[in-house]
Amino acid sequence: MRTPISAVSLIPAIRTIRSAHPLMAVLLIAMLAVLPACKKNGPSGAPEANRPTAAELQKMSAVDLYNARYYREAKDKAEAALPTANGRDREVLQLTAGLSSHALKQPALAQHYLEGLTGSADPQIAGRAEATLGQIAQQRGNHQYAADLFNRASKKLDGDDSARAAMRAGESLSIMGNQTAATQQYRAAAENADTARLKQHADRLSKQGPFTIQAGAYSTRANADKRAAELAAVTQRAGLSRPLVMPDSINGRPGFSVRIGTFASRGEANTARAKLGSGQYVVVAANE
Repeated sequence: MRTPISAVSLIPAIRTIRSAHPLMAVLLIAMLAVLPACKKNGPSGAPEANRPTAAELQKMSAVDLYNARYYREAKDKAEAALPTANGRDREVLQLTAGLSSHALKQPALAQHYLEGLTGSADPQIAGRAEATLGQIAQQRGNHQYAADLFNRASKKLDGDDSARAAMRAGESLSIMGNQTAATQQYRAAAENADTARLKQHADRLSKQGPFTIQAGAYSTRANADKRAAELAAVTQRAGLSRPLVMPDSINGRPGFSVRIGTFASRGEANTARAKLGSGQYVVVAANE
């Protein structure tokens, strides 16, 4: 199934790099992982199975806790260490607290920590702060500000990180109807991406219309028909046409996709997609 741009999440994961101090870290913008249905997540975001003991959690750094998706614990530890931290160590803790707050759906607190980092001398820290602030702005519907933040982030980050930020800038620009600028962002993303899959996805986004909304891709007609039937009421409430099942190629094999409507521009398609609410919806070229 094609990766929906809405799933290109800027909720980052943390990875450590070689440094003179163990707290020195960079933040990697990653694709939002879809956890298997058999695993339950605790209130912090991490799977409940195999949860470390309280003593083990206490020994972990704020960065390690964030990496393990213990967002509440990561935020608490980062906040506790901030008053005595200095320099880049402080910025890393501040970034960890901000990203943890964002993952915990506390956007105001995330802004509090991240806004002061956009001027960091470290482009990795500044870029990741801007990217997450861009996501907050995008979720609030402030697409001009979001596009500016994502654009700035894409110029400071590298490879796939830069590409994902540029794609989110393109999404906001497209929603505003500025398709020319959006296409430029998608082309920049395709140029900067390291992985072939992300490069191909960005390249598809840079193509001109007509466009449609893809709501799923399946190996069997039965599963595609089931998805289309489930969405019929959703599209009716949104004032959109009934979902159609179309023959498609799924990972190089014959399959079926569920598509909703045909739109002259990507901006129109994104506007229609927003009416559908949350879910795995992606705008694609109608002739793909």
